[in-house]
Amino acid sequence: MYLSDDDPEWDRHSGGSGHAGLEWASGDEDRALAYWDALDDKARAVLQYLFSRRGHQIHNGELVRELGLDPEGTKNPPNVISGALNRVGEANRATGHRYPFRWWERDGGADYAVRTSTAGIFERALFAAQTQQGRGDVLAFKLSTDQMQPFIGRLVDTMDDTDVRIVLGSACTTAARAVQQFVAALQLPYNAAGGWREFLDHLGERPASLRECVVVTDACQMLKHEDADLWHEAVKSLHGGPHHLGGGWSTLVLADDAFAWDTWVFNATDIRPRP
Repeated sequence: MYLSDDDPEWDRHSGGSGHAGLEWASGDEDRALAYWDALDDKARAVLQYLFSRRGHQIHNGELVRELGLDPEGTKNPPNVISGALNRVGEANRATGHRYPFRWWERDGGADYAVRTSTAGIFERALFAAQTQQGRGDVLAFKLSTDQMQPFIGRLVDTMDDTDVRIVLGSACTTAARAVQQFVAALQLPYNAAGGWREFLDHLGERPASLRECVVVTDACQMLKHEDADLWHEAVKSLHGGPHHLGGGWSTLVLADDAFAWDTWVFNATDIRPRP
């Protein structure tokens, strides 16, 4: 069952002391990172699964099966999930916040769910942190349209020593259109807009001290009318570093929603968003 954020069912959860802390709200991104750091890998896997199905009530049996938490199939699923989440109490105390999830007793165990807004707080905090740590890399994220701007805002706050540039992938469906958009977004010289080769040449001539993060929204539409080799050439040219001389880097973030990634024309590439 899907629950909107204002559905009264959220308040009919099965209780417990872990629900007594502060509710998660916009501005809690730093606390979300602290909460995440207090968890172990199993708890993170459960939360990531719930984040990816935000708003949906997921039975403990599905969580155990899909996450491979009981490979032998010999344990009681409710106990397996309770064991996987045994660090959340510690995370609650470390942040003063409640569980990011709710749970409801059901036949055969319990259902678990995370509000859409709560999943968004954790994801933009985690994605921004991953981008900061992945300086000079290419990163791909699943982000819905309504999460894009909050993520970019968080990214700007997190990477305050870096120029964050935004490019709309839906305006870059061909090489000619992409050149115009990237030249404007990256503030390249006018003659860089002369063509594809001129654009790439100017990218390679920029100072080694430049610290830049290029975020392509609607990323699955970028160069969709071109071949895969040209797409890879663009991606290779748009990231690099940190440079030994100059200390700069260029990070490329490709962001789009889950449906766009599933139907992406270049879906055979090794650059894919994490589950």
